[in-house]
Parts: sequence; C-alpha cells; structure tokens
Amino acid sequence: MTLNEACTRLAGLSEERARKVVSLIEDLSELELLENSEDILAAKKALQSTESILWSSLKSELDALHDSR
Repeated sequence: MTLNEACTRLAGLSEERARKVVSLIEDLSELELLENSEDILAAKKALQSTESILWSSLKSELDALHDSR
C-alpha cells in the first residue's frame, strides 16, 4: 500500500477511528525510536568492549534468535 492509498483510506474513516489509527501510528513510531536508541547504546557499548567473541558462539546465538522468530 502506498502512502497516498493509506491517506485516502484514513480520510474515509470516521474522525474517532482516524484518531485511533493515528494514535497507533504515533505509538509505533515512539517504539521504533526507543528500539533504535537501545540499538545505538548496545553498539556503542560493543565498540568500547575489548572482549573477544568466538565466531562459533556468536553464530549459535544468532541461529537461536533466528529460530525463535
């Protein structure tokens, strides 16, 4: 769905429903910002770390994360 299509559909909703949809979009946007800031903090922490990680350990963790989704 394109942005124009989404706006057209939003315009067709009642004012109350449109407000609810916009509120959900704002909530999702805030959650995305929080997630991004957590990712940035984790990346900065990882860059400051001098600890080495074995590839086999990292691969196992990534595989487990991938499988859980």
